Amino acid sequence: MKIIHFSDTHLGISIENTSRENDFYDNFKKVIDDIIFFRPDFVIHSGDLFHYSKPGNKALSVAIEWFLKLNEAWIKTIIIAGNHSTPRLLSTTHPFSILEKIPNLYTFYEQKLDNIEFKNINFVCLPHIYNEELFREELWNSTNLKKENKLNILISHFWLQSKEYDEYTDEISGVNILMQDLEKIKTFDYVALGHYHKNFCIGKNICYSGSIEKTSFNQKDYKIWYNIVSFEPELKVEFKALETRKMLDLWKINCENIYSMDELLNLLEENKTKESISDAIVKIFFYNIKNKLALEFDDNKLSKIFKNAFYFEYKKDFYREDRNENQNYEIDISNDDFIKNIFDDFINDYQINDENIDKIKLKAELKEMFNK
Repeated sequence: MKIIHFSDTHLGISIENTSRENDFYDNFKKVIDDIIFFRPDFVIHSGDLFHYSKPGNKALSVAIEWFLKLNEAWIKTIIIAGNHSTPRLLSTTHPFSILEKIPNLYTFYEQKLDNIEFKNINFVCLPHIYNEELFREELWNSTNLKKENKLNILISHFWLQSKEYDEYTDEISGVNILMQDLEKIKTFDYVALGHYHKNFCIGKNICYSGSIEKTSFNQKDYKIWYNIVSFEPELKVEFKALETRKMLDLWKINCENIYSMDELLNLLEENKTKESISDAIVKIFFYNIKNKLALEFDDNKLSKIFKNAFYFEYKKDFYREDRNENQNYEIDISNDDFIKNIFDDFINDYQINDENIDKIKLKAELKEMFNK
């Protein structure tokens, strides 16, 4: 018995106004091609097939086309709905209602516990439920649907209330399950979970397959895999890697001693040769920028250096004498004192010639408006 478990495909996702959506389609197709090559007995998708509960036409057409390929290969596939694919209103049509017409594709999207049996295996399916208390109750009831003399597989979608796994996804939405709740479900032969975008297992048999692509820059160091699960003579979980677009957090550049844009550009050209940026997502953070360099900053010149990157973004932070060198520099520029200080200097130096105006009061009001 062999099963391929994948999850969190997020078809239709839109990221940073780029064509990154296509990366998710490409890896989804790659997984389906692999499945047809390996010809497992069953396929599991453990949630967040689509990024939105109302997916666009392209996301729907890709899903339908490639699940039909699995049907043509006569491979049975079980899919549950995750939090992204589940409409908040019960009256809203679920996107899975279209997919359930595909032969050999078994969809579970109603907000309740259910199961489906085959000759020697039983799948217990718990899709996303917005009522967290009800979800937890159904999770505890899941063992009641286990069948004797069959392999019992639980499929669900949730995150864990544990600091150990906080960084494994950027999402805070979804159902939050306590670690002690896992004690109840570990009696299943295998638990196929979705929601976390990092691939990992808790014990031998409770496994997240992770996402098929990186949905944010915070996941730049993740290894992107799907799971190949076998049970003979005992449970074995192998991981098959997928290629993903390179994400480069190239440099945090201290600009305290850089006084012109030309100096900065020369430094970037030197460093750029150390790492291939072709078709990569590139981010750079400039900090301790002093006034002269700040006034010369040129977006167009920066963009030309990284024209071969798939996507380039930079952030900047300005010099402050009271800066603690050990503090985290990645702050929102809108909160920076640099702009405020320039405004204060302008107001203090500006000459108001009308003697009927209370200059002190006016300047105080302008500063207060600026701060707001």
